Amino acid sequence: MQPSFLQRYLHAFRRIDGWFSYDAALLFMKYNQLAFKPEERGNVLEIGVHHGLSTIAIAALRGAGKQLTAIDLFEDQQQMNVSGSGSGDRRQFEKNMREFYPDASFVRVIARSSKELTPADLGSGFTFIHIDGGHSPEEVYHDLKLCYDVSADGGLIALDDYFNPEHPGVCEGAVEFSLRHPGCLRPLVAGYNKVLLQKARDNSPDVSSAFLEAFPNLRHKRVRMWKSPVILLGAPLREQIDLYASTPENFVPFGSRGVRARLTPAIKSICAHPGQRIDIKVRVENVSSEAFPAGEGVFGLSYHLLDHDNPRAWLLTSLAPGEYCVLHLSVTAPAQPGRYQLEIDLVWEGVMWFKDIGNPTAMIPLSVE
Repeated sequence: MQPSFLQRYLHAFRRIDGWFSYDAALLFMKYNQLAFKPEERGNVLEIGVHHGLSTIAIAALRGAGKQLTAIDLFEDQQQMNVSGSGSGDRRQFEKNMREFYPDASFVRVIARSSKELTPADLGSGFTFIHIDGGHSPEEVYHDLKLCYDVSADGGLIALDDYFNPEHPGVCEGAVEFSLRHPGCLRPLVAGYNKVLLQKARDNSPDVSSAFLEAFPNLRHKRVRMWKSPVILLGAPLREQIDLYASTPENFVPFGSRGVRARLTPAIKSICAHPGQRIDIKVRVENVSSEAFPAGEGVFGLSYHLLDHDNPRAWLLTSLAPGEYCVLHLSVTAPAQPGRYQLEIDLVWEGVMWFKDIGNPTAMIPLSVE
């Protein structure tokens, strides 16, 4: 087992500076999957890359052998950042990109203001664009018009901060575009501080209906924007997706892969004194198609009971598919008497709890007297 791209990317949010959200990245990926077949995906573009947190996701949306164009003022031209909408760092940006894409030769960096650029500078046929640049009405209008001109028919354009009250210029500039160019861009979905728009094309697939079919349990509302039906999202999208089995090109629904590990405690209930240490034997069986990793500090058995970090029983030898072992899990009873539920689960340190991908945990009632 190796951490997936999506799992590694989720953990990057702890250390890469930026205002992007992980759920926005998942939203972009799913709509990109629905709007274009793999062979139809072209170049991608981002205006305002900062340190590359969002760019890592945007790069994953390009077609095979295609290019990412990254536009930012970076640190050398901040005098042109009239709306104060972020300060990029080119060296940090390139370092973060290389972490996920060791060969970053597909990245084309333009260290200029997007206001100076024309379609001739960028080319055409972009299938996904993320706009997170200047936030004044004039900058937003210009960026939307520029991106519309270089976008492919049916191309997706994500706009940042449309509903953010701290940046009213974004909404002003976007509404001006919609009034000057009615029907050219159709809003599809709003959520996670983004509005996703699509360039009109004949026989365009109904990607929003397909999106809701893919996530039938996702809480949402139907609203209207620019005279079009729009999905309004607030609930986390990550809860619907198996992050280990999924890729940016294909999402696997949460829990659909079934059981990967079967956990069988040797006891069905526990009665203990406050603070007492209890040793529980737990049979751990690998019922997946992949070997479990091993090593102290890598992969082990633990439990949830109180809001603190509990000890692990490490898997010191890799467990191949179909194999099982018995681990001794040391549990400390709570200091306060009462009735509790002890939830036993496997943990892959720094990657996931198996509960996070829909694997059943083992529950043991614990009575402290």
